[in-house]
This record gives sequence, structure tokens and C-alpha cells, in this order.
Amino acid sequence: MLSDSLKVFITVADKKNFSKAAKALNLTQPAISFQIQTLEQYYQTMLFDRVNRHVKLTEAGELLLEYALSMNDLQSQLERKMQQLTGHVKGTLMIGASRTVGEYIMPYIICAFKNEYTDVDITLEIYNTKHVEELVLSNHLDVGLVESQVKHDELMFQSILEDELVIVVPITHPWAEREEVTLDELAGEPFIIREPGSGSRLVFEQALIDAEFDVESLNIIMEIGNITAIKSAIISGLGISVMSKWAARDMVEGKMASIVRIKDLKMPRRFNILLNENHFESEACSHFIHYLAEADLEKILEQK
Repeated sequence: MLSDSLKVFITVADKKNFSKAAKALNLTQPAISFQIQTLEQYYQTMLFDRVNRHVKLTEAGELLLEYALSMNDLQSQLERKMQQLTGHVKGTLMIGASRTVGEYIMPYIICAFKNEYTDVDITLEIYNTKHVEELVLSNHLDVGLVESQVKHDELMFQSILEDELVIVVPITHPWAEREEVTLDELAGEPFIIREPGSGSRLVFEQALIDAEFDVESLNIIMEIGNITAIKSAIISGLGISVMSKWAARDMVEGKMASIVRIKDLKMPRRFNILLNENHFESEACSHFIHYLAEADLEKILEQK
């Protein structure tokens, strides 16, 4: 097995910061420093240059990282072969998800997956779509789950679940009893929107452009990078917004908000698995991807 010191070293090299590495590994910063010092004493050389709060690999550090990553890949391959031989799936799985998928889809799916694969330890990290893409490319994540298709030569994606973007208004809003509104009506409403880089925002803006609607004419009063905060703003009457039907479900069921669709404008999309074609796929990751492809995900979500 890869030593704790090398695991810490790889994480510090990835995060370029001792505090961030400590947070990622759920360790204290002194514990991180001790592991790095142990390696530096063993190899009798500095592995990192410390510059303010950040660190940079030295030439020796670059060499060690190359071999440490190779050792880590070999260990993963060995574990997969042993699990194939014994039929017992275990290991760790680093999953990254964009905000809608991470907050409203993955907790339920991970729970169902864990019921079948109890010895797979899962970490779920939530970012916007752009950052998930970056972390999959850097091999920090085993698999990403995002709200839009990502175009990159080294990334593969596979659709797993249908979704639809809908307009959500407060239950006290004049539109709350309506099923549809026009694009012209939309332009006059105070609008709360996700941050740039959000998959939901990209899909929404592209749908407006395809409908030959001027995105700049939206009365955007606030950008918020957190769906829960957007929902609170809607409920308080601050404005209206657009979000996944899955994210809006609890608000509608709780009679705090209402869903409205835009006349003659459909906003379907699919949630996608995102994989780095150059990243070794562990047995745990392979079973997770197969589970996502074969399970009735809508049924799992509708039961919650």
C-alpha cells in the first residue's frame, strides 16, 4: 500500500498549499507538515519551496511526484485485479458534481449504490461545472457528474438522466397560478441567476439565444453561486429564477413556490458522467459507472 507520507505528498503537490491539503485529507496542518518533513529527512533534500502560503515542487519533488503517481496507479491496478479475482468490490471513490447534481441528485443515488457496495468509501465534492471539468482533467477526481456536455479532447462523457430547466416564482407571484408565460413577460421580471461557469446558466442562455431573445434584456438583479440561497431569495419574494425541476421539487411540494414554463421554449438537458480517458479506472469506479448506466435513476429520485 502507498505510505501515508506519499499520500500526503501527492495531495500537497496537487493543492499547492498545506492548509488545503490538510482540509482535503481531514488532517491537521501540523500533521501534514510532519509527513512532508519525514519524506524530506528520508531523501535528504527539500521537496517543496515554501513561498508565502503556497508551495512549489523542487526538482527533487517533481521526480518524487512522478514515481509516487506511478506507484499509486500500480496499487490501483493491483486492487482492481484482486477484486476481480475475489468478486469483492472495495476501495475509495472521489466524485465531483456540479451544484444541481451534487445537491439534489447524487446523495440519493450514492445512498442506493452504497446499499449494494457497502465497502466502497465515497467522497463527494461539489463545484460548478467548469471546476468539475478542471478537477477531472487533473485526475483529482475519479468521475465527474455535470449538467451540460463538456467538449475536451481528453474527456469522455455519457448521459445518465433527463432533466428540464423551469422558471420558478414565489407562491405569492401573479404567475403562480399560470402554466406558461412569454419571453417578453420574462424580460420585465427581477431575475436571479447562477454565476458564470454554471451549467444551468449556460443551458438557459443558449436556449434564449436559440429563440432569438436578447439575453441582455433580462432584468438580472443578482448573481448567486448557491442554489439553496437562490431558493431562499425566491421564497422571500426577491425575484424569480431558472433551475432544474429536481431542485425546485421540494419548494413546489411545500407550496412555497410554483413552476412556470416559457411558451414555445423547451429547456431539456441531460446530466452526464465525465471521465478522463487517461485516468486509471478502479474497480470501484467501474462498478459505479455501470450502476449509473443501468439503474433506474428516476425511480430512485421519485421515491425520495
